[in-house]
Amino acid sequence: MRPATMHLAATAALLFALGACGSSDSTDPGNGGNPGGGTGQFHMTARIDGTAWASSAGSETVGVTVTLPGVYVLYGAQIGSASPYIIAISLYNIGGPGTYPLGVGPQVPGGSVVLSNATGGWATPQSGADGSITITSLTASQIAGTFGFTVNALTGSATGTRTVTQGEFVLPVKATGTVGPLPDNAGSKVSATIGGAAWNAAAVAGQLSLANKLLTVGGNNSTRGLSISLSGVTGPGTYALGSSGGVARAITVSNVANQSTSTWSSLGAGSSGSVTITSVTATRVKGTFSAVLGPAPGFQTTGTLAVANGVFDLGLLTPP
Repeated sequence: MRPATMHLAATAALLFALGACGSSDSTDPGNGGNPGGGTGQFHMTARIDGTAWASSAGSETVGVTVTLPGVYVLYGAQIGSASPYIIAISLYNIGGPGTYPLGVGPQVPGGSVVLSNATGGWATPQSGADGSITITSLTASQIAGTFGFTVNALTGSATGTRTVTQGEFVLPVKATGTVGPLPDNAGSKVSATIGGAAWNAAAVAGQLSLANKLLTVGGNNSTRGLSISLSGVTGPGTYALGSSGGVARAITVSNVANQSTSTWSSLGAGSSGSVTITSVTATRVKGTFSAVLGPAPGFQTTGTLAVANGVFDLGLLTPP
């Protein structure tokens, strides 16, 4: 089982447990005790494969994890329908209103989704762009916004995909304890245009050490992985890719399904490009990159791969 699948399965278990707690109040005054849900103060509504869906009153809830500021779990269940669905959205590194990608892991600002019914469950495949959620308002007591996403079969007898559109929610925020503000170094993002197609990392990690003059950035999703390794880094500036004089600076891209024949590197023949570090603080390093990558040495890859419009925004676990 791939790490993304393991994460989503664990998320599903957490969300079902949360839902069991949230469903205990069937007369939420915010919904006026309306068993149909979807029309009161607190609700979640959407269209699932074109069919209207609305959460039942009292099933809607949001949990905030006390040890992880910026984490929200949005949950809505449909009760009494012939084919009831549950929508559960886990959000990470959320500091306020904005539009965030769905299909990303806990390191990236955004979230993942589990959709389920009596037959099984569907989940975002973690492409980094399986949909989006727009938070229009966020306070200590309430969260509101819109969403849309596509999910793939994951558990039970679920098959194919499900497409959810016109999602809308107004939900109460119910913290499990005293939650602090989102730290400045929370969340990281990497995106680019690779081979002419938009790519967004679902998981990101990296670090900058000015003492060791080294920057590393790594991102991946269900289809591709991208890494940046720069030595000789002294601060903001533009760094040409390549290897000379004991200094190596490389970008590597590989396809998840066939790395042996689909891995490109700026250390390969016919490569060029650069990385620009635009800002460095005690909590974040930001920059841009572009390159033409040749076949990675030691791999069976042929041809070159263009990387354009690259952007990284890396939260630093330790100061640089």
